[in-house]
Amino acid sequence: MIPVCCGEAIPVSEYERAENGLILKMQPGKMKIEVCAENILHIVYTPIDKFPERKSLMIVDKPRPSVKWDLKEDKDFVSLTTNKIQAEVSMKTGAITFYYEDGVVVLREPAAGGKTMTEADVLGEDVYHAEQSFVLSADEGLYGLGQYQEGIMNYRGHDVLLAQANTVAVVPFLLSTNGYGILWDNYSLTKFHDGEDGTYFWSEVADAIDYYFIYGPDADDIIAGYRELTGYAPMFGKWAYGYWQCKERYKTQDELTGVAKEYRERRLPLDSIVQDWQYWGDLGWNAMDFDRKNFPDPEGMIRELHEKYHLHVMISVWTKFGPETPIYKEMKNKGYLYSVPDSHGSYTYDAFNGDARKIYWDHIKKGFFSKGMDAWWLDVTEPEFDHALTQEHTIEMMKSAERTALGSTARYLNAYSLMTTKGVYEGQRETTSDKRVFILARSAFAGQQRHAAVTWSGDILSTWDVFRKQISAGLNFSMAGIPYWTTDIGGFTVKYGSGRKNDEFRELYVRWFQYGAFCPIFRSHGSSTPREIWQFGEPKTWAYDTLEKFDILRYRMLPYIYSLAWKVTSEGYTIMRGLPFDFRSDPNILGIDDQFMFGPAILVNPVTKPMYHIERLTPSQKMLKEKHDAKIDGRIIINKEIRSRSVYLPEAAAGWYDFWTGKFFAGGQTIEAPAPIDIMPLYVKGGSIIPMGPELQYAAEKPADPIELRIYPGADADFIIYEDEGDNYNYEKGVYSIIPLKWNESARSLTIGQRIGSFPGMLTKRTFNIILVTENRGVGVQAVEKPDRIVTYTGDEITINFK
Repeated sequence: MIPVCCGEAIPVSEYERAENGLILKMQPGKMKIEVCAENILHIVYTPIDKFPERKSLMIVDKPRPSVKWDLKEDKDFVSLTTNKIQAEVSMKTGAITFYYEDGVVVLREPAAGGKTMTEADVLGEDVYHAEQSFVLSADEGLYGLGQYQEGIMNYRGHDVLLAQANTVAVVPFLLSTNGYGILWDNYSLTKFHDGEDGTYFWSEVADAIDYYFIYGPDADDIIAGYRELTGYAPMFGKWAYGYWQCKERYKTQDELTGVAKEYRERRLPLDSIVQDWQYWGDLGWNAMDFDRKNFPDPEGMIRELHEKYHLHVMISVWTKFGPETPIYKEMKNKGYLYSVPDSHGSYTYDAFNGDARKIYWDHIKKGFFSKGMDAWWLDVTEPEFDHALTQEHTIEMMKSAERTALGSTARYLNAYSLMTTKGVYEGQRETTSDKRVFILARSAFAGQQRHAAVTWSGDILSTWDVFRKQISAGLNFSMAGIPYWTTDIGGFTVKYGSGRKNDEFRELYVRWFQYGAFCPIFRSHGSSTPREIWQFGEPKTWAYDTLEKFDILRYRMLPYIYSLAWKVTSEGYTIMRGLPFDFRSDPNILGIDDQFMFGPAILVNPVTKPMYHIERLTPSQKMLKEKHDAKIDGRIIINKEIRSRSVYLPEAAAGWYDFWTGKFFAGGQTIEAPAPIDIMPLYVKGGSIIPMGPELQYAAEKPADPIELRIYPGADADFIIYEDEGDNYNYEKGVYSIIPLKWNESARSLTIGQRIGSFPGMLTKRTFNIILVTENRGVGVQAVEKPDRIVTYTGDEITINFK
């Protein structure tokens, strides 16, 4: 291999102003700095005289708005400046320094240049290894890059291997508390490194160094910039923000409908039920149809679930097929299958081929969508060859397939999930606009949010350690720009003997369920033991009552959650928020990996250690046993005094309110938060408004009326309540309504603003029950019986005074 340029100086010999940026002739090669927006610059360096012509898969191809920018130059530097940022290029080395508007350095490449392009042969293709180095400030935190299982929150001082696998989802987007993001436009095996020797991205297969610099400085602005480049995230149906019941697996039609019946008879809120794999029986692996021996009337089953039980249904669909299936035969005849079989003799289709994606959707449409199926669980989208559970195995097997329709599998290693979700999303959108797309995928890539795709964290184990690691995994995934993520509540594989009957597992499941109620998508799933709520006890027992409580709470929060979903779609917002989103100036939050914000108001603090039941005692726990020798069902009760968890309340001028008690706390301190089994510590930021709806059995049971407005005083607050028809894509045409809310702290008044917009079925007259939260008032799950004010609202602005 011949080193073309190894991080040494690459001088600029000349440059020219182009319509949308600078073109610089280098020694060797060319570089361009393209203005995509006032706060977004696209940097491309190639060691040859021609820029790559391959179309980016992650970037949305659309017209960019015209942006005013200025060119400045002297003998040592040339710089491009917008109203937001400046990129200054050294004429001697080609190194770029990024500044924001008042001349402060945000990020810079090393003074010597930091660009390395090395010729290589990968799968018989002449390519480059590409590396770009950066120099960071000492105190910034780094987040994003996708979903990983090491339990790392802040990536300062760490290496990350960006390669898909079961439990790993790659999104090559980095977010910094210094106010910027880096989107690395490459699909191949990639490494991120940060250490004493510097910071860099390295990719195995490249034509050029290609990245986007996005300035915020707030994280929401950075993520919005990422979505401007890679596509907005569509709305899901309102039902999708409720509770999903799943397990591995419902074996018959009667079992599936029986679970639905039980939920309704017990009056436990539920919106979605999921059919996992092997429903195809003897028809062949992933045959895109039900074996009628166990599912005699699939269409009638779905109709019954819709009409009788008011449930939506999702089905597991894989990316590989058995040789006896019609879809395999069609794909095989057209040459659309990879050459590598799995241990079942199934073959994966080439999702990089547009015609293959169409065939894939056509079979889903014929087998399921035509029968009324609502949502698609696209499993093994890494993709999986032969149960590849590690990154190393996945890389090896993917490369052994050698070619995709677009190029080598090494070049497109990480983008399979992006392409297969593209085919399903576009296929359904072309079929109808009456039903919103919902996709659950086991992998992800930059831009996948535009395909209405949720990622879940894969086949994880049921342990306390794994549970805790899901928090940082999900937060970093969200901070990589993709807003919808979930996890198997309780873990996929249960190692506890007797499963749901084991109190250790019950305690873990209850704590995981509490956390799940505050994930963007609230979904239980797993193997080894059933997961329905009543499997963990009956009413008046600690597990059942706590699961029911948090299920009800999720549904009471739907007006809050659905309104935030609109912010995700319309503003590039993020619901599940690592603390750097809202408190990046607070240095104490940089490494916190077990707390997060759910929307703008709620600080969520999952309990990630057992407090009640444990069989394998450590020496310290044995001492507790000797001192407090009490038991429940043969398990040790750990000391009552430690039934709390440490919570850091970030610096917030208006402080924090305990959601369960209304007690007020100042920000910038660590407290011991009570955490009995039925409580996950939740704190609401002073200066917040939370709209809470009535208790529901399912999202569309009735309109959200009355809405209880909980106002947490201490600072001005605002919130926008969003409503629409609940499904279909009419919202894209402006068919929705918003109701603005504003709390004026000094005037002690709430203004419910003029309603904007309308939609069929909208309530023209509604009731708001208003509560100013104080200690022991406006707290917990239940609605307040006697609000501070009851307001009838007909769409005109109204102000309510509380002085």
